[in-house]
Amino acid sequence: MMDALFEEMKACAREQDLPILRDSELPLFTGIVASCRPSRVLEIGTCIGYSALQMAPFLAPGGTITTIELDRERYDLACRFFRRSPYASVITALHGDGTELVGALPGPWDFVFLDGPKGQYVRQLRQLLPKLLPGAIVAADNIDYHDMFYLEGTLPHKHRTAVTRLREFMDLVGDRSRFETVFFENGDGMTVSQWKG
Repeated sequence: MMDALFEEMKACAREQDLPILRDSELPLFTGIVASCRPSRVLEIGTCIGYSALQMAPFLAPGGTITTIELDRERYDLACRFFRRSPYASVITALHGDGTELVGALPGPWDFVFLDGPKGQYVRQLRQLLPKLLPGAIVAADNIDYHDMFYLEGTLPHKHRTAVTRLREFMDLVGDRSRFETVFFENGDGMTVSQWKG
């Protein structure tokens, strides 16, 4: 059942040019979730629900996923896909700005997946730090930001703020007193960080 649903979701993403996990990233991502067996997952950037449904089979017994999406059409589409899956009861989808909502969510979280606006990663993670369980995993996608992360000199104006904030995010997860971080080059780059708090 899920294979057919995933193929439909991938086709939908291709037709609408929507950003979902690439096939090159999927084994890494699901492998990390499977090894963690998280109980309390927070995802910022639902898109159409593809990554949430990829995570759902690997939750610990009684585990839940809370996922946030800003775009109303993507949120509605994700909700429809969730209802058609066996995992509707463990996924709570919220519509709104992740940076605004995350502060009000109580946590605690043992797995966080950041896949919304890249320029907001550092602000979101700073809000989440007090709500991370010891040993929690924070995964963040699209860190390369279309190969702009490593550009030297003047950045294109419309991407300058996002890239600057991504670099701040990398400084935060690169702080070895707080995180143990690994960078994977799969797809557009993904960091996987374990919280030492």
